[in-house]
Amino acid sequence: MYPRIIISLALALSLSTLALAGGGIKGRASLGGVLVEDISVRAYEYTPLTFGPLTGGAPVAETVTETDGSYSLELKPGRYVVEAIKKGNGNNSVKVEGGDLYCLYSGSPVTVAAERWTAVGLYLVEAKTEEETPSPSAKLSGELTFKGDPVERAYLYAYNSAEGGFRGPAYMLQPVGKGSFSLRLPPGEYFLVARKRARGGAYGPMDTGDLFNFYPLNPVEIKAGAELKVKILLVERLSQLEVEENSYRGLKVKVLSSGGKPLSDHYVLAYTSSARSGPPAATGGPTDERGEAFINVPPNAIYLRARGTLGGPLAEEEPFADAIRGESEDMVTFKVYK
Repeated sequence: MYPRIIISLALALSLSTLALAGGGIKGRASLGGVLVEDISVRAYEYTPLTFGPLTGGAPVAETVTETDGSYSLELKPGRYVVEAIKKGNGNNSVKVEGGDLYCLYSGSPVTVAAERWTAVGLYLVEAKTEEETPSPSAKLSGELTFKGDPVERAYLYAYNSAEGGFRGPAYMLQPVGKGSFSLRLPPGEYFLVARKRARGGAYGPMDTGDLFNFYPLNPVEIKAGAELKVKILLVERLSQLEVEENSYRGLKVKVLSSGGKPLSDHYVLAYTSSARSGPPAATGGPTDERGEAFINVPPNAIYLRARGTLGGPLAEEEPFADAIRGESEDMVTFKVYK
């Protein structure tokens, strides 16, 4: 299992002073709609092969929420995995345990721009203890819930690597029809993610109102001759209610028809290759009635494509538009043609 590393608050705060002043992440931490104080908020530098605490990383900065659940954490420009944790009574392991309050931010990795603040709302759940029982085969079973009720028509993703930031195809994709699931997996370690998109489907960006969560006790270990039973509590993706005017939300994009009219319900995909094929590095949208959306573009993903659908290559005669992002651009406009 990957170790989790916890450094002292004093050291974390000293590290945070190395960040550029006037920029970083800020927001509030809540549990079931109630703002929570004394939550440790940590930021980890992101690379395509690592994912912060899930792969044994050490935080580069740390702070604690105030009595109103608010926090701010200064960071130098870059991309970060963000987590929040409060250990349960009697829990002292460096790993997340049942009873801990926990959130691995669903929008990780987040982008921090120079002298700008990125709004990061942290929605905590109480981690549930795993149960392991003898089984003729290696199995994973459990349930997905939201506010205590089973989550229907969702998907469970089992990844065997953190490479790619848990985007794109998983090692195993399991539809969850009525809230419970049971599947066989080869013995080994896996990272579990649960998603339910209001529009349906297994892939694409998560929108406001969708349900999501990383399993707090990731990674899980599936053993030969054993069944591992888990409970994953989902949270609702909400809009950031307290985004300041100068908050960094990503690259602004605007999608227009060939005649110049705004196009809603379109997406912008960012790629690292000019071929614009395979899983994108980032996806933004759907666009609103003004044809606008934001996309959290990685620094090396400069090749953009706007289209009205997600998943797979362009269909024959499907309208689209391509662009290349310039380093100093704050907005990119697309005109979609067949």
